[in-house]
Amino acid sequence: MSRPNPNTPHPQGRGQFANNTAPYGSSEFGPLLPPPRADDPVGHGYTAFQVVRLAVRAARECRWVDAMDPVHRAETAWEAIVEHLQLAHERPEETELIAVGWKAMKAQHYQDLKVRGLGGKDKALLTRAFVRYWTSASAPAHSHEEQIVDRLALAQIWTALKPAHREVLTALAEHGDRRRAERSLNMDPVAFKRVLGRARRAFLSLWHEGETPSLLWGYDRSGARHQNVMYLVRLRKRRALQRKAEGHVRRYGHRPPRDLGVPDSELLARHEAGESYAALAESFGVSRGLIASRVAKTRARTPTGADGSGIGLPGPG
Repeated sequence: MSRPNPNTPHPQGRGQFANNTAPYGSSEFGPLLPPPRADDPVGHGYTAFQVVRLAVRAARECRWVDAMDPVHRAETAWEAIVEHLQLAHERPEETELIAVGWKAMKAQHYQDLKVRGLGGKDKALLTRAFVRYWTSASAPAHSHEEQIVDRLALAQIWTALKPAHREVLTALAEHGDRRRAERSLNMDPVAFKRVLGRARRAFLSLWHEGETPSLLWGYDRSGARHQNVMYLVRLRKRRALQRKAEGHVRRYGHRPPRDLGVPDSELLARHEAGESYAALAESFGVSRGLIASRVAKTRARTPTGADGSGIGLPGPG
């Protein structure tokens, strides 16, 4: 039996849809499999045309592998159905053959995901297979050409740089910090920055030789605000231990209440005497909310007098 040839075109007037009699099929994705060269027997009374029709039907109805290419689906189902017909002892039903195609497509789909590094329980974890596949697939050439070219270019450019430029770039790469790199070379910050800028421009001019260079994707800013997060965490812990050793313990608490020059009980008395919150706030130069808060807190703390007064004044008699 001959396998469907992907380069074989459909005959004129056929291949527009798949039904129970058509030996080939198409869907909204276009033709899935071309017709076989001959209607050879496959096994248990099934012919090559019928196997192609069943494979196309299985590929069209398998909705849980939508990320899988339709042609890849149909070819996977075709191989599984042919193999099942060769190994089966009794004639299988069409539904059984379609189920065999589904099972094969599902297994192949999971295998493809595993190869691309997307399989496994932890979907957020990038596996080595994911990095290996997509690094190669997203490269200009689907091979190791990009890595080889980059390494050769780096070696050639490095030898073409001036010794002073190589020295500055090496110090920065080894220490990972400008200040430590400056101290290792006994250079002041201004001189180090000037030589580093010249070294970078010389490197980029050779790296993009004959090309239009792209803009830089980041900013090299020195200072504690732009350091590594763990570096800042360790720095804060070190400073806290230093303050503790020196006896300077930082105390965290609320700010003391604002002094208005009069006790809060006087504010309560003046408010109960008829003076409004706005008038009190204007006289003391504070907000109305502050006066209302002081009055409410004082009223809650002050016991009620015998005559029901809110400031605890003794009643008559």
